[in-house]
Amino acid sequence: MKNVLVYCRAGFEKDCVAELSEVSSRNGFYGYAKVVPNAGYVVYNFDQADAGELLIQQLDFNRLIFARQIIAVNDVIELEQGARVESLLEAARDLPLAEDICIETADTNEAKALSGLIKKLDKPLKEGWKRSGVLRNKAVGVRHHVFLLDGEAAYLGVSYAVCRSEFPMGIRRLRFPAAGPSRSTLKLEEAFLQFVPEKRRETDLTEGMTAVDLGAAPGGWTYQFVKRGIHVMAIDNGPMQKELMSTGLVEHEKADGFKFEPPYTVDWLVCDMVEQPIKVAGLMAKWLANGWTRRAVFNLKLPMKKRYQEVSLCLQAIDESLKKSGVSYQYQVKHLYHDREEVTVCIMVK
Repeated sequence: MKNVLVYCRAGFEKDCVAELSEVSSRNGFYGYAKVVPNAGYVVYNFDQADAGELLIQQLDFNRLIFARQIIAVNDVIELEQGARVESLLEAARDLPLAEDICIETADTNEAKALSGLIKKLDKPLKEGWKRSGVLRNKAVGVRHHVFLLDGEAAYLGVSYAVCRSEFPMGIRRLRFPAAGPSRSTLKLEEAFLQFVPEKRRETDLTEGMTAVDLGAAPGGWTYQFVKRGIHVMAIDNGPMQKELMSTGLVEHEKADGFKFEPPYTVDWLVCDMVEQPIKVAGLMAKWLANGWTRRAVFNLKLPMKKRYQEVSLCLQAIDESLKKSGVSYQYQVKHLYHDREEVTVCIMVK
């Protein structure tokens, strides 16, 4: 398959293409994309016949910022009315064998109208795939994706376990906790699930640790620490949720998040302040360079245009600052499902 289809948040298609263009050229693949605003996906076209498959097998999904899912595809398949499964199955015979198949759409209001058709196609599609022999248990790590554009057209693609999201449509859906002070708590919960491997959560997010939450009020991000038994210094001039304060795990200091300095090194620093991204990046670099924290999770609120370029500038500024200070670190950046006009960054000092 020569092309790549990437799912993204509607409105971020240009940013997704900007990132994909840089990543693909870095790996020796060159192509182009026609951006459809607010489509919730982009298709990147290459000239080389197998470029799509080769590229995604070289990538690390966790290093892609704006991609929710990435699959290799060929051209659009026209679906014959009354024979949609047959149309797709005919094209599937040219694909690598897979261990399973899923039907998806873009995450847009228009695409939600296809939910009924997806339910109707799901069972016969999977049965047809099994009968045809294109599904094999031994095809470990390979998945087929039917990406419906409408009732008459779809992309049929392949993903590989080495570079994909394991969630339907690439979306990690979380339930808002009844005691949560604000919906922003879901952003930090998703960040922890994304950035902290399961095997490390018992050591990296454990009772008795310490954290600082800059711009904490009313306590959405603080809540994620408190429920884990972690002590928090909540820094904000605004009021904190009373229930959080009654736990005895929160120390609320009314101060400017850009001026506050911790009395000791903390295990975690988190920040969801609405401020220019380069200023937040500088503040985070300061904390890490000074040894005030071992780990940081923060949001970069992005401009309406050239978001990928803005993220790159912020990461470059952080890298220059930490290298100058002799700090070794590892990082991830993701446009999480519960993010809006922002990306979430996690930096851990080695």
